[in-house]
Amino acid sequence: MGQHSTDDPERTPFTGVDGGPTMAFPPEPQPQLDSPTVAEDLTGPPTGPIVATWAFDDLLQSAPAVWPEPKPPRPPARKPGFYVSLTVAVMLAIGLVAALVVLSFRPPVTHTAGEATGVHIPNLPPPTHSTPPETSAPSSTAPQADGPLAGLAEHPLSTSTATMAPFACALPRFDPADGTQARFYQAAKVCADTGFGGLLPASGLDAPAIQLVTVQNGPKDTPCGAVAPTDPATQCQGTVYMTPERLRDVEGLDRYPGKYFGVFLREYAEAVQYATGLTELYEKAKKSPDAPGDIADRLAQQATCLAGVASGAMAGLGAVDSNITNEIRERLSTTDAPPDAGSWLEKGSGSREPDSCNTWV
Repeated sequence: MGQHSTDDPERTPFTGVDGGPTMAFPPEPQPQLDSPTVAEDLTGPPTGPIVATWAFDDLLQSAPAVWPEPKPPRPPARKPGFYVSLTVAVMLAIGLVAALVVLSFRPPVTHTAGEATGVHIPNLPPPTHSTPPETSAPSSTAPQADGPLAGLAEHPLSTSTATMAPFACALPRFDPADGTQARFYQAAKVCADTGFGGLLPASGLDAPAIQLVTVQNGPKDTPCGAVAPTDPATQCQGTVYMTPERLRDVEGLDRYPGKYFGVFLREYAEAVQYATGLTELYEKAKKSPDAPGDIADRLAQQATCLAGVASGAMAGLGAVDSNITNEIRERLSTTDAPPDAGSWLEKGSGSREPDSCNTWV
């Protein structure tokens, strides 16, 4: 290989280990940190990114002394619920202040149990009518009647304002057979005794002992004549005579206990009329030449009304449900009923007072 000259100042000779040919490498350049490599005329257009060619320390020394102040963080946007909650809180605060002001002028009142707490009602005049007590005495202002009906109109059974108290009536399971009907009427008598047994003494009358006979297997002799099983039910001198065969086979009441019960209550009321002396007054009045032509109907109407008094006191209690009450009304206002029987029945059951049954005025 040829010899390389060593006169080149930029090359350094390198002698091989075995004294062979030598290779020359350029000397490593030395870094120049004293000055930047850009043009000294900084006013002209730059030839490239200025910052990239500066040393890091020099770049910090040449950085502007004042940095722009950072903007304060923007508060987060409030949701609509925030304003609703704020409004509610303000309203509650206003309401609390108003309540405190009101209470300062009108302190709260403590009510005891059972005391009325409604709005204030001014004093009103007393009612013109009030319900009389359960045991009121006979009315002192009895309606007046002229002629032979005066004694009937003034009788306590016609004028008493005593009220028959409600009570439960126990009746056995009904069957239209003669023997079963007889047991049914015995239970019905207990119910009637209970009602009138309290009403009559409260009216100033003695509670009479009403008797009961169920006519079976042939006629029954009575002070008023013989009563056959097919005759209508009746009463005679304070004794009730019930005729099962008549009610079942002739009238065809079938298996409706209320209809049988209604007949019994009406006859019981007629026995009460007799036992309290009203029937005696009736017998005298009807013999008077001035007696009205409907005097017999009035006696029957009063008995029907008194049966309604007992029916109203038992209605909805014990065995006397709405079916039996309706059956009583149907029977007593139709078959062998006096005029306006339904109206008089309603008067008695609605008031449960004898004075509602005064048919003599």
